[in-house]
Formats: sequence, structure tokens, C-alpha cells
Amino acid sequence: MRCDFLTTSTALVAIMIGTAAHAQTATPAPQTVPAADAPPAEEGLAEIVVTAQRRTESAQRAAIAIDVVSPAELASKGVMTAATLNAVAPALTVQQGGGANTTFFIRGVGNYTNNAYSDPAIAFNVDGVYLGRPTSTTGTFFDLQRIEVLKGPQGTLYGRNATGGAINVIPNKPILGQRSLSVAFGAGNYTATNVEVAANLPIGDDAALRVAATSAYHNGYYQDGTGDENGKAVRVQLLVKPTANLSLRLSGDYSHQGGLGSGASYVGTENYTPGSPATATSPANYTFTPANLDPYSGLLSTAGRAYFSRQVIPGAFINPAPLSTPYLDNNYYGVTGDISLDTDVGTLTILPAYRRSELDFVFNGPSFRSSHNVETNTQFSTEARFEGKRVGPIDWLVGLYYFDETVRGRYAINQYQIISFQDFSSKTKSYAGFGRLTLNLTDRLRLVGGGRYTKDKKNFDANVATLVEICGAASCIGGPSLPVIDTLSQFVGGPTVPGVPVPYGTRGNLVLYLPNTVKSAIDNGRFTYRLAGEFDLGPRSLLYASYETGYRSGGFSVAPGHEMFQPEYVDAWTLGSKNRFFDNRLQLNIEAFYWKYRDQQVSHFGIDANNSVNFFTENVGRSTLKGIDVDVRFLATRNTQLTGTVQYLDSKVNSYTYQVPKAALQPVVGCPFSTPSAASTVYIVDCSGKPAYNSPKWSVNGGIDQTIPLGDNKAVLSGSVQYRSNAVIGFDYLAQQNTGDNTTFDASVSFGKADDRWTLTGYVRNLTNRAVPTYAQYVGSVGNQITSTYAPPRTYGARLAFSF
Repeated sequence: MRCDFLTTSTALVAIMIGTAAHAQTATPAPQTVPAADAPPAEEGLAEIVVTAQRRTESAQRAAIAIDVVSPAELASKGVMTAATLNAVAPALTVQQGGGANTTFFIRGVGNYTNNAYSDPAIAFNVDGVYLGRPTSTTGTFFDLQRIEVLKGPQGTLYGRNATGGAINVIPNKPILGQRSLSVAFGAGNYTATNVEVAANLPIGDDAALRVAATSAYHNGYYQDGTGDENGKAVRVQLLVKPTANLSLRLSGDYSHQGGLGSGASYVGTENYTPGSPATATSPANYTFTPANLDPYSGLLSTAGRAYFSRQVIPGAFINPAPLSTPYLDNNYYGVTGDISLDTDVGTLTILPAYRRSELDFVFNGPSFRSSHNVETNTQFSTEARFEGKRVGPIDWLVGLYYFDETVRGRYAINQYQIISFQDFSSKTKSYAGFGRLTLNLTDRLRLVGGGRYTKDKKNFDANVATLVEICGAASCIGGPSLPVIDTLSQFVGGPTVPGVPVPYGTRGNLVLYLPNTVKSAIDNGRFTYRLAGEFDLGPRSLLYASYETGYRSGGFSVAPGHEMFQPEYVDAWTLGSKNRFFDNRLQLNIEAFYWKYRDQQVSHFGIDANNSVNFFTENVGRSTLKGIDVDVRFLATRNTQLTGTVQYLDSKVNSYTYQVPKAALQPVVGCPFSTPSAASTVYIVDCSGKPAYNSPKWSVNGGIDQTIPLGDNKAVLSGSVQYRSNAVIGFDYLAQQNTGDNTTFDASVSFGKADDRWTLTGYVRNLTNRAVPTYAQYVGSVGNQITSTYAPPRTYGARLAFSF
């Protein structure tokens, strides 16, 4: 259940209305627990249990910034995958840039994780297990107890790749002695269907089995069929409690991801126009020409193909061949253990886990005729922590963590005039020890200190073979693009001697062979810590302040000139207050934050040292993010709940420079850059002072939920509004890489039994059918194209849920 913001007439400036969580699915609601030192809440807002700080506590007593999302909210907002999670978490931005990869940003902090070479900045955890690859977030959003979105660095308890925050996906666990069955069916436009089933079966008095499965399908939101969903997943859990003090749980899961994958559409072209001044839509010496295509036309639609076929690829001076059809054929497996032992001195918890991903997918775009990725990821991790019982005034927790990941991949990346065959292996071993002490100075005042030392060892071994097509005669225009193949040996008659061109086609084109080997290792270690103070202003009021550090380890890429990058560091200050007023009917949470990053990692498409388009990560300097987050929930009457959230974010990149190799034309970028001398080989681009990516200054959610009792039945009317001010959603800071201000509306009506035994819900999302851009990419290698990916258009449907 979200803890959202309602402005009051005396302290705040507007009244926002938000969607409250009602049982619109057959999934059990989050657990509740009385707040410590607070009187029992027989009426009013329930307390929500969280485990974000590796202990069970009320969300209102957790001295951190956290959004808690219930299963009912996920259903009402249509959240079935990680890609749509931002619909219920205003501080979170989720992007899909191609293939199976998902990118997360929290308050403008994140990373474009388009391949296995880069690490995310947001730790994604399922059932307490950290997932190292952003592809592995598929198939986790079903039969859930709750989702926790932790806003801000979490380096002490979550480790190296949590410089922006963490997302915890927590499934329902088996329940001893309970026999239950939950079934939900959904259908909607775009031929959408969804089925979810969960069964809990007792096995004697000391064991229980829980089996859950889901299937989700819809046609593509784009005219070419992309932007679709075709997935299925199953999770089986066995809980055994042989004694009152010992609990053993074993969980296994499998999911499959099919379909075409995410989509995009052409926005327009930056045409080289020497002498033209900078305008609102183009940098100097360029003129933007819009494509004038429907936002959901798609790259492979008839109109999209016709538009793209007229473009020219510089260097080879050829027209691009048609894009390949994308697809996803990915399988994910996981096994997790959960051992809990209560002793006289505390509770020992051990979480061993194994996960495996087998990926086979093709994605495309203006820079890629076809990128065929075949990848196998395996990871083994173990976390052991001991939460001790209080010793005098001290509460304490200690733990150890081990992470072992191997990624083996084979990429065949066709860029019309360039093909890059990348065969690589990446191995990571991470060790950590952590602890936390809480000194209870009085019944109301606590001091908290925590620390974590992490040791990361990484090895990277890659062999790259690159084919480059060049123009060797005046007749190259109209020549062929390079073929779509998976290995160098499939190019019959192609070059075999490095640097020696061979003819290709009949128009004077030539092809060069350029091999490259990258073999590197890094050994990073870092101590991160958190210092905090907590003070109970009253039985239901908490004041807290904290300072926390974090780091993200360095890594590698295969791009010449960008083979390695260094770690990223963050210092974060937080001041917050969580409160309940008016007999537990009004919840008001306020948080102010100030984050400073240095050596920040940015992954992006760019020009490498060989003047080829490549994807790599580099350290770009320092940035500062500060703001205020206000969340309120108000139970106006027994049957009327108002909710809302307002986040103000002021983000600035203080130091941000990078190099672009000197070419025939100057860079197309929305930042100033140096004019290189005759002897210089690079432009120096300076984006200092620009806002951080995916950081809207204002994010507002609001809504209303009205329950109408009808004897043994009830009806629930819900409406919500989401507003986001402008955000930068592309690396180059071009005008077309801005979202502009966007407001969207959702509504639902449900009818069912008062005890939620069954519920029928009708819904509409994105009521006004607004095309909201989420990711915009500039491609200089194919006619200076700009494309954009959009959030789903208007969707509607119905959902019927039963529980027995």
C-alpha cells in the first residue's frame, strides 16, 4: 500500500487525489503490524510491515525513504513487469532500450544497462536475493506480498550496486495450516489476457506448499507489433518448520519471455546545414526535420520502413537495408533457500541462492540493423546475517555476503556498414561483511551506525572481430549493407587479413577486417557506512537524520579507447519525519535529501577510438541532487481515502566532460564543445550544468478511492492522476530528448463481495491516450536519426478474481 501525499490547507499548497489499494486481485494483502510504542489502531490506517532494513518493522518506524506497493495497486495500475513499475512509484523511472534489458533510475540516478558489460545503479532484489543482471527482472511480478522501493543509496545493507537505491520484490510465502486457492483472469484491448493462480496446501502440521503461476499476453502497442508482452512464470515454495525455533524454506522458479520486445518510432533527422544558427530544436549548423510519423508507428511499419530507406550512411555512402525483425526467447531459472534459526542470543538467517538466465534475442534500431545476443548468466550468492537480541541499550546485527557471477555472451551486432562479432566472458566475485549497531539512549532517542566492507574482483576476456565497409569509388551510393550473420566465417568471400580491404558488391564498396582483444582485471575494495539519529516526537511521530556513503565498482567494455572505467562514489544526507494524526486517519511523511556523486558512471552509445558507433561506460565527473519528497494518506471517512505524492527534485551535473573523435562533421549535441585545432584528434564536449538524466523537477501522484457498501457486497470507484514535469531521456541533451510536461489519468470500477471473495474490476489506464516518451536515442551513424520509445497508450479491460 502506498504512503502518498495529501496537502492540507494550512501547510501545503494543493489537494491531490490518489488511488488507494483495494483488493482487486485474489492475492493476499500485505501483512500489518502495530507500530512500536504506539497504541493499537483499531480504526484508521493500517500499519504495513517492511523488511527493507533486514528486520521486520512497520514502514512508519523505518527511518528511511521508502515506497511500499501492495498487490492490489499493482493490479489496478497494470504493473505486470518491471518495465511498468514506475506507474506506482513516482521517484522511479523505468526504461527499455532494446532486447531484454531494463534500466532503472531513482531520482535521476541510474545507468543505461543495454548489455552485460555495465552494472546497474539500483539493486534489484527478489525474495531477498540480489539479481546482478537487469535482464533477470523478468517473470517476478506475480503472487506478491509487496514491493519496496528504497529511495537513496543503500551501500551498508545492500552493497556495491545500490548507489541510487534498491527495489525489493517480495512474494507471498507458504502459510502453515492454510488451504487456499486464488485465481484471477484478465482481458483487455490489444488482445490482452492474463491469468494468475496461487494455491497454498498444508502438509501435516509442520509444513506447507505454495504453488503460483502466471501468464501474460498482449499484442504490440506499436503498429509493427513491437511493444508486446508474451510471458509465463511459475514459482514453487516448500516451508518446513520442524521446531518452534527453526524454519526452512526452499523456493524454485522458472519464467519465459517471448514476443518481439520493446518498440520505438522515428522522431526526425538532424540535417547538416553549415552556417545555420542554433535554434530551439537544433544545435548550430544543423536543422531538425521531423519525421511526421505516429508516435506508435514503429520502426518496422510500412511508413517507418519507407522513411528509413531514404537515409544515408556516411563513410560507406549507402542507403540502409531494412531492419531485421526482433524477437525474445529468454529463459530464467532460480533456486532460493531461506533458513531461519531463533536462539537465546538472536536470530540467524541464511539465504543461499542460484540463478541462471539463458538469453537469445534480437533487437534493432537506427544504429542496429540487427543485434543478435546469445548470453548465459549464472550467479551463486549467499547471505548470512545474525540479528542479536538487545544487550543493555544496544541492538545489533552482523552479516556476511558472497556473490559469484559468470556471464558468457556472443553478440553479432550489424550496423549496416559495420559488423561487430563479440565473444566474451565476464566473471565477478564479491565478498562483503556488514554490521549495524543501534544505541538506545532513551526510550525515544536512538543513534544508529552501520558499515560494510566490500571486495570486488572482476575478470573480463573478449575477442572482437569487426568488419567495416568503406567507399572506394564515386558510385557507392546504392551499394549493399553488410549481411546479417552471426559469425565471421559466414561472410563468404569476406576479408581475412587485418587491414587489407576486399571488394564488396558492384559499386566500388570495400570491406576491412579489424580484430581486437580485451583482457582485463580489476580488484576494487571499499568501506561504506551509515550514521543516523532517530527521535520519537510522539507515539506516532518519528524524526530522523542520516548520512550514508556508497560505491559502484568499475568495469569493462569492448569499445576501443574505453576498455575500462573506474568506480562511482556517493555521499547522501537525509532529514525526514513520519507521522500519523487525527486518530490514525492522516499519514504525513516528509523527507529532504541531498546527494553528491563523483566519478559518476554513464553508459551510452558513442564514437569509439576507431570512429565506430559503440556502447560503453565512462566516468563523467560530479553531480548534485537535492529535493523534498512529501507523502500523505488520508482516510477522510470510513469509505473514502485520498492519497497523493509530491516530489521536488533539483538535479545538476557539476562536472561532465567527455571526448568525441574528430570527424568530418562536428558533434550533434545539446552541450557546448571545443573547436579542435588542426593537430587535435578530438572534440571536448562539456555538459556541466545540465540536469541529470530522468530527473523531472516535479513528480505528482494523486487520487481518490470511494467504497460504496451494498449489503454483503461493495463497489469501489477509483481515479488517479500522475504529473511529471520535463525530464531529459537521452544521452546527448538534444531538444528531442526531452519529455515535456505530461499528465495522465487512470480510473477503475470494481464490484464484489465485501470480504473480497470475488471481485470484478473494469479499468482504463492513460485515459487521454497521451504518448509519453520514456527513452530517446540519437544515432549519428545513420543519417543523424532520432527515435523515441513511449509508455503504453490507452489500455482498458476487465479483471475477475476469486479466492477460496
